[in-house]
Amino acid sequence: MTRSRRALTLTALVAATLGVALTGCSAGSQQAPDDALAIGTGVAVEVGTGVEMSFSIDDVREGKLSDLAEMGLQSTPSDDGKVPYFVTYSVTLTDGEIADADRSALPVPKTDEWKLTGKGTYRPIQVIGQFDCTPDGNATPGVAPDAPLVACQAFLGDADALPTAIEVKDLGTWATKD
Repeated sequence: MTRSRRALTLTALVAATLGVALTGCSAGSQQAPDDALAIGTGVAVEVGTGVEMSFSIDDVREGKLSDLAEMGLQSTPSDDGKVPYFVTYSVTLTDGEIADADRSALPVPKTDEWKLTGKGTYRPIQVIGQFDCTPDGNATPGVAPDAPLVACQAFLGDADALPTAIEVKDLGTWATKD
């Protein structure tokens, strides 16, 4: 299967135009809260009667501006000196039948529902169409009974400022460092 066929159509994460919006500013170095979850830890989300899913942050990594170009995204002069940070997450069916799930309740966060903290500032990248920033190009188009949805959200941030915490509205906060 080709990378383009595996690319995730991020309908829940698209914007009407390609752009960058500021969220999650921080001044100085900020640590993750003591009750933050470890990367890979899932949180239960009920998405219908008798249907439960698990949402987890699985990976966060620093990329290069050239990675964005390979994904078909153009950087601008204001992006010079910035670094993309790629956050991979998954949504897994843990109880019930996917056919019984309320699709509108699936935990697929919009760009304004993310907040990254650390020693830099982080702006989510909003994109139209296919966009796969997972480490191995394994994004999937949706949850299946035996396979999770694997998706990602990209952010532009300051160089060498890997976030220390990733908060997703109404789902939880994950610590990115031990």
